[in-house]
Amino acid sequence: MGKIIVSKNALAKLAALTTMECYGVVGLVPVSFTGKVLSLLGKPDLTKGINVEIKGKKVFFEIYVVIQSGVKVSEVAKTIINQVRYKLNKLTGIKDIEIKVIVSGVKREE
Repeated sequence: MGKIIVSKNALAKLAALTTMECYGVVGLVPVSFTGKVLSLLGKPDLTKGINVEIKGKKVFFEIYVVIQSGVKVSEVAKTIINQVRYKLNKLTGIKDIEIKVIVSGVKREE
């Protein structure tokens, strides 16, 4: 029987794509120096606002987002948490997932 290993990068990309689909999310905020430099250079990095740590069978996510002005922050955060947990469980089978959403900014409607 074989073994399937899902990398941190793959988990971060899945979380990023799922987060960007959530209502009220404008974008992700770079958390690492490398992500900030790539952002300044105009190179897209899907994982720029996602920090992933794996401890045993538990996976921890920190998701740094910018949300749209006028939306309820707690509802957007709950939606992100629920959607990311659901999709990652469905696609990877990981059950023990902890997610922290950090709202780094609010973008005014134009």
